[in-house]
Amino acid sequence: MMKPLGQGYQKIDMCPNLCMLYYLENGELTECMTCMHSSYKPRTGMGKTLVAYKKLRYFSITPRLQRLFMSPNIVGHMTWHQSNDMVAGVMVHPSNGEAWKHFNSIHPHFSVESKNVRLGLCTNGFNPFESFAVPYSCWSIILTVYNLPLGMCMRPKFMFSSTIILDPNSPCRNIDICFRPFIDELTQLWSSRALTYDVSRKQNFLMRAALIWTINDFPGYGMVSGWSTYGKLACPYCMENNKAFMLTNEGKVSFFYCHRCFLPTYHRYRKNKNDFFFVGRVEKDVAPPHLSSEELHAVVSEYGDIVFSFQFDKQKFPGIGLTHN
Repeated sequence: MMKPLGQGYQKIDMCPNLCMLYYLENGELTECMTCMHSSYKPRTGMGKTLVAYKKLRYFSITPRLQRLFMSPNIVGHMTWHQSNDMVAGVMVHPSNGEAWKHFNSIHPHFSVESKNVRLGLCTNGFNPFESFAVPYSCWSIILTVYNLPLGMCMRPKFMFSSTIILDPNSPCRNIDICFRPFIDELTQLWSSRALTYDVSRKQNFLMRAALIWTINDFPGYGMVSGWSTYGKLACPYCMENNKAFMLTNEGKVSFFYCHRCFLPTYHRYRKNKNDFFFVGRVEKDVAPPHLSSEELHAVVSEYGDIVFSFQFDKQKFPGIGLTHN
């Protein structure tokens, strides 16, 4: 349906064990570099076309963003966020939030041009054959344009499917492999920019785009971020500093007593000994420190490289579940 509009998709062969994509520098390979599995199914007859075991469908995001500026009905809304009238203490749009303001402060050259596009990424899996059919995992990576005003940015027609992953099994942490084409295109939109026609001004400009956050449920967050969301260290904010404990009878992890440390120092709930889970306990601890992106990258770099593949899903770094997750 979208191909005649210049917005079709690209088929990219994948290793059936999700070790790698046969993409760009690896596009001519016929065998996986990690598990040595063939990329093509055995031929059943002479002259038969080679068929890959698994394919990734990737929809390029640049043509669809450019088309927003080419539509007379939409182009005026693409700079709405800059003229958003803020109400003190009220958040009515992501542009009122701290994350948006922080992004502006560290990337002033990006924020000075109101037509630069800010994106949010959402991903989740579902069974396309209903719950009573054979289990099958279909994952879609969806992008949302946050330049648009409230009544538009959450409409389905402005939610762009960028990647579709079809497989009987969930990709788990190997979903990183499937992000490769999108990351490459996003890098290009950030550094090289894309020449785009603005129909309202009847002139071209260089459009940039940035991914400012992701939206997931907690298991999906673990797949996208690489931080395991299971066990006592599941909280990605507190990390090893959390106060999770094991329930005596159920044998399950509880995070019930982890919230009061985030309150202001002299908040009355800190001294309340009667109305919380542990009766008689006063909360004196402060909130765990918030790591910057540089500090977090330095910590992760100590663990070495991870091998992506269904065959290496049990690969673990030393200390996982004890000092980190």
